[in-house]
Amino acid sequence: MRKLLRSRRGSAAFATVIALVPLIGAVALGAEAGSWYVTKQHAQNAADSAAYSGALRLACTIAGAACEAQSVDYRGKEFAAQNAFCNSGDTAYPGTNCAPSLPSGISRAVQIDIGDYSAGTFSTPAAGTGNAVRARTSQQQPAYLAAVLGLTTVNIPAQAIALVKLPSKVCALALGPDPNAGNGALKIAGNTSSNGTGCPIMSDASVQFASTPSFSGSGWAVLGATGCSPNSTCASPGVTHNYFMPPALDPLQGLQSASFNTRTGDTSANSTKVTCPAVNPVTRLPYPNGSKCYNLPPNDSSGAYTGNFNWGTQDYVTFTGSGTYFFYNASINMTGATVTGTAVNIVLLGNSSLTINGGTVTLSALTSNPTYPALSGVLIDDQTTASVNIGGNGVIKLAGAMYFPKADVSFGGNTQPANTTCSTVIAKTLNLSGGSYLSTDGCASTTVAYTQVVALVQ
Repeated sequence: MRKLLRSRRGSAAFATVIALVPLIGAVALGAEAGSWYVTKQHAQNAADSAAYSGALRLACTIAGAACEAQSVDYRGKEFAAQNAFCNSGDTAYPGTNCAPSLPSGISRAVQIDIGDYSAGTFSTPAAGTGNAVRARTSQQQPAYLAAVLGLTTVNIPAQAIALVKLPSKVCALALGPDPNAGNGALKIAGNTSSNGTGCPIMSDASVQFASTPSFSGSGWAVLGATGCSPNSTCASPGVTHNYFMPPALDPLQGLQSASFNTRTGDTSANSTKVTCPAVNPVTRLPYPNGSKCYNLPPNDSSGAYTGNFNWGTQDYVTFTGSGTYFFYNASINMTGATVTGTAVNIVLLGNSSLTINGGTVTLSALTSNPTYPALSGVLIDDQTTASVNIGGNGVIKLAGAMYFPKADVSFGGNTQPANTTCSTVIAKTLNLSGGSYLSTDGCASTTVAYTQVVALVQ
């Protein structure tokens, strides 16, 4: 018996068993924590995809483009659902991987917010405004072995923020939608050149090349939001290109609801025929025989020019002063005429129409309009639906932003600005050809369209 009591055989095994109890607990607790990490990664993937897809939808709203019916909130939750994160009872999304019900004690949540992101801080302003989307996902589940540490439930959260950035100026923008015939909202002829600076041109719908394009000069880019055709011309246009971007920002969309759009015509305010002076101020030469000269004063305060304005090769038209010129139900045809105007804003309303075909047309925008600030830097604001043609082989110098949100515009020929500053076009659809001059240099900041890029910033 004494030998048995003094025997140490098996004591190591006994000590090992005692030591294994906390060791096994630590390993099990580590395994449980590892499962939390995996869940955290799944939640983060869901948050990242939700924030990014929601921001893509927000970019469309910011751009003022024709957006799909689904909201930012819907798009965010749709992509969270594809990563198996849904709110209870809200699982019916395309491609969803959310189960109708989760195991007992487990719940998941998704929250999508629109807000402003700046300097690392996200704030939520008035509903529907902002430059970023925040997605929050979480999973709550029971604690098992961790209960010994006093944890009965564990909440595993994740957050992502996607910011809509404005990185590049755009000098020509087709707002869309694409024409019913299937052509792109932005159509580009075979040869496009510029005697100024090259720049991005973009469609908030699709792009179409009339033939294999050829660009002269540097700085060009062709961008679109919904594709390009025909395929044979799209892959190698010779310049930077991307046909699946968020829509570009329309900086002048506020003009579509401007109060002065209700202005109507006043026949007493039409142009005045005057005796031509001895010397043409543009050419510094005497006027040719048979020349006719017309003066148009601004009509900022009331009324609008109305009727037919057919100015031909022997017509010399002067916008006589700095200010705003309203036209209502007016047909404006400049065909070979000489037209000049400095620091002017031209507004077309009602059933007005505009054609510029050759001649010498030198117009520059009023850069600061105290009466109608929204028009500052805008040379032409056309709120009509009539097609617009600007081109020909004359010297057409249009300096400023030209806005045709409801019109189909052909812009080409040998057009050039009065200097190497701003000359931009925004239209419903835009057909570019020839040596049309385009540049964002010197534009008023409030008139410049920007491409948008969505980036995860948190």
